[in-house]
Amino acid sequence: MKTIEPSEIKIKKLISLFEIKKFDELLRLSNELLNEFPKSILLHNIQGAVFTELKNYQLAKNLFIKVVNLSPKYTDGYYNLAYTLSKLNEEDKAIENYIKVIKLDKNYFKAHNNLGNIYRKKGLNKKAIECYLSTLEINSNYKVAYYNLAAVLQFYIINSENKNINKYLLFLLKEKIIVRPNAIASNVLNGLYLNTDLKNNLSLIENKIANKDFNYVLNNLQKNSLLMQFMKVCPIPDYFIERNFVKIRKEILNQTYKLKIDNTKIDFLISLSLQCFLNEYIYDQTKDEIEKIKKIDERIKNNLNENKKISDLDILCLSCYEPLTKFSWSNKIKFSVKLKEIFELHIIQNKIENQISKSIKSISKVEDHVSIKVKKQYEENPYPRWQNLGLSIEPRNIKDVIKDSDLKLDLKKIRISDRPEILIAGCGTGQHAITTASKYKKSKILALDLSFKSLSYAKRKANELKINNIDFIQGDILDLKSINRKFDIIESVGVLHHMDNPFRGWEILTSCLNNDSLMLIGLYSERARQHIKQIKNKINKLKLQSNLKNIINFRKNLIENNDEQWNFILSSPDFYTVSGVRDLLFHVQEHRFTIGKIKEYLDKLGLIFLGFEDKLVKENFKEINSNKIDLYNLDKWEEYEKNNPRIFAGMYQFWCKKI
Repeated sequence: MKTIEPSEIKIKKLISLFEIKKFDELLRLSNELLNEFPKSILLHNIQGAVFTELKNYQLAKNLFIKVVNLSPKYTDGYYNLAYTLSKLNEEDKAIENYIKVIKLDKNYFKAHNNLGNIYRKKGLNKKAIECYLSTLEINSNYKVAYYNLAAVLQFYIINSENKNINKYLLFLLKEKIIVRPNAIASNVLNGLYLNTDLKNNLSLIENKIANKDFNYVLNNLQKNSLLMQFMKVCPIPDYFIERNFVKIRKEILNQTYKLKIDNTKIDFLISLSLQCFLNEYIYDQTKDEIEKIKKIDERIKNNLNENKKISDLDILCLSCYEPLTKFSWSNKIKFSVKLKEIFELHIIQNKIENQISKSIKSISKVEDHVSIKVKKQYEENPYPRWQNLGLSIEPRNIKDVIKDSDLKLDLKKIRISDRPEILIAGCGTGQHAITTASKYKKSKILALDLSFKSLSYAKRKANELKINNIDFIQGDILDLKSINRKFDIIESVGVLHHMDNPFRGWEILTSCLNNDSLMLIGLYSERARQHIKQIKNKINKLKLQSNLKNIINFRKNLIENNDEQWNFILSSPDFYTVSGVRDLLFHVQEHRFTIGKIKEYLDKLGLIFLGFEDKLVKENFKEINSNKIDLYNLDKWEEYEKNNPRIFAGMYQFWCKKI
């Protein structure tokens, strides 16, 4: 019987040509072989793969249809067909074919993952999550599915019990580069409340803490691996947890002071210490606590002077109340192996940042009166402090990235370098700059900020993550012209509204932009921040200075006031760190914008509005405004915001370009 497939040697030859991307030669050889083997599944499949690589999806689709017709049980054929259908936006047919793959092979994990991608694109987030979880149940090492799961969890809240998800949330919190922990914090909290006994445990210490209950609770909290990791990487934005952590911390202090706490609690203490460091010691302290802290501090000094062993528990207890650098003995003791994380966070990182600060160059001396105040704020409180970040799986060509942003832009008509020079104007502690650096292939980033302290933090994190295409420079946007450089992309999010004259700052940024180049701007919304405006007015009337004591006390009064109008504040992640509260409520300068004002500025600057950045905001908008052209109509957006005043709570973030 004549075989329908070429020899293994010939197939291997074609595969090797595919791997080195010699597609012309591959197609020539495979066409010759098709004359001899017209019903070959493998030849049609390889040719389909070639045309998929060449982005000729229609031709690839036709070839894969031939493949599945020739072999109705060939899973790869259905998988490849589904992929090309999705690229052709034939999503329902793609779903049908991925389902066929899974019916033929339930362990075909990439089919589960890609099916999730289509559901996510269609806004069916619950189904998408189910698909990603199925993918990971089959292959828990498939990183792509973790990235996809994290992407959905940033916009969709799971509010029902799901026992499987906690182990994947734990993985996401342990990984350094998949997702920012605060971006999925709501789902982590729900995972803790719905799938663990956290609430019941904390409820036992809501009133007076009995020693028996305290030990029981701490033992159970210590076994909750998701909670323990969450405490280490993210300020926990939940007041019920905070209130109980304050009580736990106080009881730990009491027991430590009396030398009654034992080493079995050390793992929980480490997590609590890291949590307090991350929230910048925002928890209130009583006079009794302050006195006991002093006494334990004296005990450590005495033990050090007498060459006695320093207790890990004493160190940990104090590190829950103050950065260890505040204590005179912190550089004189040798930390135990158990306290490695604490030593790294409190001592080593501080030394590294101090060293980095000496090497950061400046473009000029900051002289603007508002810029001087803003610089001082961020030198005192770099914002935000962060541990992990969501980076791109791999950098992509600039046009491919822009294409995903769904902008009003003909990519064929713009000329952008394939080695883009990008300015991040106001990079803060580096989240934005590092994310951008991971996104664009062959990019060179200039990250500018007023604060040496913020830049040192950013540079340290970039080094840790092995991101080496960023130059961190200190300076004011007002002095940018002095560097005499033009950029292919300028991104300035959450910065201009803190300048004395935002228009002047934006004008300078525009002058640094190449023709045909793009700009991403982020500005506060007047409508979305009415509650912030009211609170800031209250702070101004009280003439409160933005020091640690005032920030903590004012925050405490807001919470105890129990006024529903402040609920938006309590749900903000910024409300759970000192630098966050200062940035949110005590900032030295804040302007707020309307869409009408943005339109006016765009016209004056000769810029064209290309579209908003936030995908969730756009999806919500499209439910009311179905015409695609409406996405680029600021009058439509102004009307939409009027009816949905909280839609831009996370700022207006939009793209524009020079006319």
